[in-house]
Amino acid sequence: MSATTTAEFTTFADVNGRGRGRPIVLAGAGNIATKTLRRVKGVTGIVDNNPNLQGQSQAGLEIAKPDTLRTLDPRPFVVICTTSFVEVGEQLAGYGFTPGTDFVVSPVLNDLRIIAEMEALEETVLFTCGLPPSEDPEAGGGLYELSIKGARHSFRKVMAGNFHGLKPHGEHFIAIDDERGLITFDREYTILSTFALPQGARCHGVCWSEEHRKYFIACSYLDAILVYDEDGQEEERIAISRKQARTSEAQHHCNDILVLGDSVYLSMFSATGNWKRDVFDGVVLEYDFAEKRWAGPVISDLWMPHSIDFVDGSLVVLDSLRGRLLKNNAQTIGQFPGFARGLAHDGSRFFIGQSRNRNYSAAMGVSNNIAIDTAITVFDEHTKVSKSFHLPSTVSEIHAIALNTRR
Repeated sequence: MSATTTAEFTTFADVNGRGRGRPIVLAGAGNIATKTLRRVKGVTGIVDNNPNLQGQSQAGLEIAKPDTLRTLDPRPFVVICTTSFVEVGEQLAGYGFTPGTDFVVSPVLNDLRIIAEMEALEETVLFTCGLPPSEDPEAGGGLYELSIKGARHSFRKVMAGNFHGLKPHGEHFIAIDDERGLITFDREYTILSTFALPQGARCHGVCWSEEHRKYFIACSYLDAILVYDEDGQEEERIAISRKQARTSEAQHHCNDILVLGDSVYLSMFSATGNWKRDVFDGVVLEYDFAEKRWAGPVISDLWMPHSIDFVDGSLVVLDSLRGRLLKNNAQTIGQFPGFARGLAHDGSRFFIGQSRNRNYSAAMGVSNNIAIDTAITVFDEHTKVSKSFHLPSTVSEIHAIALNTRR
């Protein structure tokens, strides 16, 4: 469904507000028009593409040909009242009408419309899998591409490896592979550069700061953030606490990382370093890069949190074991049945990875539906509508997600 010929999700308050001061015309006669007439004020006409209805009347309004809209002055505000709203939207755009400004779909059709838009989705999704590498093109660790084209979807491995972190990097992407280190590649999956990372560090999340011109990498086995310059030289190692140095074992299990200005946000299983003692006091912890100090947790009470993002001016995090998507002051805006890890946003919808839940027994009593599927779920936070694209069990875990569609 073309974004140029459809308008956004609307309410009757929106319709009445946008149509105020303009003649309002319904596009499509019948039952949907009747329901719309009850809620929309100031309707002056109805148009319909069916020649058998043209010239008849509904609710005292004559049904005219749609092309009469071209000559009306002032230009009317059109409310589409037919299940063929995609085609009618394209027709109105052909008349020079602008979606949202000159026409909307009747709120009566919101349910059908949201479903139709989700089912017509076209997107190319990249995701990483941290399993051991395999020569099988549909199994094992690596970088994968999921191609969504309406009712059809397919996936393929584009790079083999033991992959974890993945982020957009300008027009390119950066990813973490255990063997090769940090990889920069283009949209056609050509590797542009690499630099080595410490072996055995389990480098996980990665983020590039344009402001600081540095790479920030979360290392699970080091309980630390590694900071690298543009040439791949390590500049700094920021320890979460002194526990790893004392015990020679990671105690916090850090996962994903996000840098906004001088704030470095890090998700981890345990703020106190007690997850191995079954204390999962998970947090998103902030490090002040300018003052070189830990500022404290900004989001708490998380259970195995992973992916962090910044969407619509709000920090977003996946509370992975509970399957929760948190936003708007860390409120739950979405709930999913699997282990939620991997997050991207296309400007209107979230793309969320769902891995086989290896810790399902821990979620018993927390969730009444514990999925063991691997999938990528597309989720609309406003309507709560979602659609999942399932993957075979040979790709049992997803670590990170990015979108590879030019806009």
